[in-house]
Amino acid sequence: MRVEFAEFGGARTRLYRGGEGPPVLLIHGVGASADIWMRNFEVLARDFAVFAPDVLDNGFTEQGRYRGGAPQGAMLDHLEAVLDACGIGEFSAVGSSFGGLLAALLYLRRPDRLKRLVLVSSGTCFNTEEEVARTLAESYKNGLAAIAAPSLESCRRRMANVVFDAASVPEALYLMQLTIYGLANTLPAYERRMKGLMNVSGWREHRITDRLDAIRAPTLLVWGRDDPRVVHRRAEEAARLLPDARLAMFERCRHFPQLEHPAEFNRLVRAFLRGEQIAATAA
Repeated sequence: MRVEFAEFGGARTRLYRGGEGPPVLLIHGVGASADIWMRNFEVLARDFAVFAPDVLDNGFTEQGRYRGGAPQGAMLDHLEAVLDACGIGEFSAVGSSFGGLLAALLYLRRPDRLKRLVLVSSGTCFNTEEEVARTLAESYKNGLAAIAAPSLESCRRRMANVVFDAASVPEALYLMQLTIYGLANTLPAYERRMKGLMNVSGWREHRITDRLDAIRAPTLLVWGRDDPRVVHRRAEEAARLLPDARLAMFERCRHFPQLEHPAEFNRLVRAFLRGEQIAATAA
């Protein structure tokens, strides 16, 4: 796995990439960075060509033409620019949290191109508008406490609120978060994105709950049983409504199954992306 900085869609972007095989795009959530996949890159790269950018206006990636309001459209344009510049035609996508919504929206934009979807703990995909507004407000407050006053302690407190066991978070992730939070643009960028998202009525066009029947790609939902950012029955309902979906519920897990249970997450996602049959299960 290597890291590079390049301009995609008018924004200087940090991109992790590595491996060979069918392309897989990893999409992190809002207020995070591609480092959230640090326990998954190398394992997935055994079978796939893995691409993990910092999403537009997140991490080390610039804001490009995005100036405020709902960020989904600008972020999707940026992700497509990454795919095009890397010569990627057909691909699969794994999206965490808000990144799950971006992955689903990418499919709805280009169903001919996106072959398999993995949606990880994504309340923005399936929660009701009222539930999304509540959880985004909670997420904003939790993130702001660390980003406005970055220290190792504030980074640890932020993650402790969204993982079942704080010991599951690698120390390297805290160090990377602290580096990003120390950048001059991180706080205004976070405020810009989150204000656009917390106005949930302003991005109804990006809701997918009434378009689930149009998502015909095989889809794996990976949820944490104890996740405070999701409503579990919404994922269960979505798994029934999506044409080809299965739900894996991880026990003793909150918002980041890929960090909290990496061995089982990697095994499950690798098998699904290889086209193996995956049954609904509790891990």
